[in-house]
Amino acid sequence: MGANYPSALKRLWTWAKDALSDGQTVSFELSEEAFGSTKKRAISISDIHAVCSGGEMAGSVICIYMNFLNDYVQKHKMANLIAFVDPSTIGALGCGNVGQRSRALALNHWTLTVANPEAEIVYHMDPLKRRIANGEWVEVVDNAIKFYKEDQKKVVKKKIGMGEHGGTKDCGLFVMRYMKEIVQDKDLDFANKWMRRSNLAYTQDNISEIKIEFAKYFMKRYAC
Repeated sequence: MGANYPSALKRLWTWAKDALSDGQTVSFELSEEAFGSTKKRAISISDIHAVCSGGEMAGSVICIYMNFLNDYVQKHKMANLIAFVDPSTIGALGCGNVGQRSRALALNHWTLTVANPEAEIVYHMDPLKRRIANGEWVEVVDNAIKFYKEDQKKVVKKKIGMGEHGGTKDCGLFVMRYMKEIVQDKDLDFANKWMRRSNLAYTQDNISEIKIEFAKYFMKRYAC
């Protein structure tokens, strides 16, 4: 970490090396307002290392960032418009059998699905701009909307281009950035905005902003 490395990340890593040595973890609860649940998750030193120095983002890191974004949602009275889903509750069917799930865990590629059940529209956002390869995931989302609206007849699926990156290890950070863009758009016009900017690529500063926000929030809320 050189002289120009963000100070918030330096503080987070310095704390983690001391507090999370010897396999210790920090437990945290999901925000009930955001997830409708207070399930506990845990953060390890490897998770903090991934944020500070690069690596695959764990679901627990993304959940903490969702907690952070939910503070914005609550502050701006958008709770009736935006809610979050715990990734651990929806992955089993989409990832298949134990072997397939293990391979998916090894690859650890993150995408984001945004559903508007009232408008019957689903947006799928993939940092690698790939097609939805797993038909089961489409079925999961379709059925969720059917459960929400029993008179569901047709679901329109739209794929929108978001900032693209060249590898898989940054995909979690890109998904976190996607969520930030959506939550902080008070008009929820993110789809039209990104349709017009489909060739836009996030810069390193855009991604660093996510890391710094995570670091500051984590140190304020969870570091002892």
